[in-house]
Amino acid sequence: MGSLFDDQRIQRLCTRLLDEQSSNGVLLESAYSRELLVLLQAVDGVRPVGRSARYRLTPEGTTYITQQLALVVPAQANKQAQLQALGVTLPAELNQATFNALWYGDSKRGQKEDKPGSCEIALTQDEVIRLRTLHPLRLVDEQGDVHDMTLGQRLLGEVMLPERAMNRLRAIDWQGSWVITVENKGAFIDYPLQAEQLLLYTPGRNTSLAKRVIPLLPAGVRWAHFGDLGQRGIDIALELAASLALPPYLWLPKQVARYVAPYGMPVVTQGEEGRGKIGWRQESGKTPVWLDVLNVLAGSGRWLEQESLVLAPDWQPWLLAE
Repeated sequence: MGSLFDDQRIQRLCTRLLDEQSSNGVLLESAYSRELLVLLQAVDGVRPVGRSARYRLTPEGTTYITQQLALVVPAQANKQAQLQALGVTLPAELNQATFNALWYGDSKRGQKEDKPGSCEIALTQDEVIRLRTLHPLRLVDEQGDVHDMTLGQRLLGEVMLPERAMNRLRAIDWQGSWVITVENKGAFIDYPLQAEQLLLYTPGRNTSLAKRVIPLLPAGVRWAHFGDLGQRGIDIALELAASLALPPYLWLPKQVARYVAPYGMPVVTQGEEGRGKIGWRQESGKTPVWLDVLNVLAGSGRWLEQESLVLAPDWQPWLLAE
């Protein structure tokens, strides 16, 4: 039978207790943390902070936790000292996987919240966002210097911004009307660009970089989303709109209803034969502006891939909801 300290949640909690230098203490009220509390109280290892469920370690508790962690994760409690002994200094920014490998000995382990409070570094996923436009694109850095991306656009057909570059940008100078987030790669590449449009490739629900790019554009630029016409695609558009505090618009062909009959696909949920999709949700009492298209799809249990629409003529923004 394994030790309680084999649990990674307990290991992270112990690290927080050992790292905690403030008078606030650490909250020990969850089911698994209460098990740790019982063990610590048995060795007179904690003292309560005020009348709350927060605790600080006593010297006895520090010794007890350090000994227990050494049995399952050697040097976990003093990883900073171990890195210093190796001559390693953590930089201000570090990739999440690199940090996990150095701190936990496993690059695949953990999420951002796993970073101990003692580590004052920014963890990044180091993703790249891709932009397409017919207009000149100029990046303004923190010092106010302007970097013209025209030659790169001409050579590559797009501009690619790494996540860390976003920290050095103050603004994006672009003279157009609509920024359009595009869910799938094929649609992003094959959509015939028009004047006044800037496309951002935002794969699925991975919209974190788009949320950073859009606020850098001039204030008059409007936003719309082009994704699959299914419940998940609608959810992505609504989530983006809420995050950006902007009206929720879809970017669709004017004759989109004509594509339902030849290209509408049945909604097949996970576990059934076919491609996994989530079913439509229709809320009573709410009449969406786009009922001509999406109500037909929802009523017939079908959805449209955005790739089937990409070469259609004549596009416009459609307000998603009243």
